[in-house]
Amino acid sequence: MGQDTPLSDATTVLVDANVFIALGRPSKPQYSQFRQAVRTANVVLKLPRRVIGELGGPQADRVQTALEEGWAEIIDAPDPTDGDAVAASDIAKRTIASETGQAEHDVEKTDAILAGLVVQYVRDRPEPNVVVLTDDQPAREGLKNAVTAQGYTDVITVCGLTDVIGDDAGSSMRLI
Repeated sequence: MGQDTPLSDATTVLVDANVFIALGRPSKPQYSQFRQAVRTANVVLKLPRRVIGELGGPQADRVQTALEEGWAEIIDAPDPTDGDAVAASDIAKRTIASETGQAEHDVEKTDAILAGLVVQYVRDRPEPNVVVLTDDQPAREGLKNAVTAQGYTDVITVCGLTDVIGDDAGSSMRLI
């Protein structure tokens, strides 16, 4: 873990479900590395309710541990009447559909919701600095397109799990 991390106490960190899926159970070394990186950076991860649902709910051990230890919290989706958030979600959804060859209505809703949340967090904070953690490449592209279209490129960072805990070739981590 002796690397630069995109996490700091000056960032808001939104996390996609695939990060926790890749980490595995709290007993896994990758989970411990991630927990330590988050604690060292002094951040509280923002987990959208929809992400929590994908992980099996707040009682799932990987989620429950993070919530009980205080390094993660559950947040709501953006207000459906928030035009900027809806526009960002739509852009992300179209990009993901294009990247994957899916119909827009088949795109995972959580990925689109993350784009809306990012825009909402950046717009509503005086000194925004938002990091989104996802290892889903089409979702990354969707997020990047959405924030670029909304004009927030300079205050949003989209990165993956390896940006936080490194890329240990000897680990058994499975990226999705």
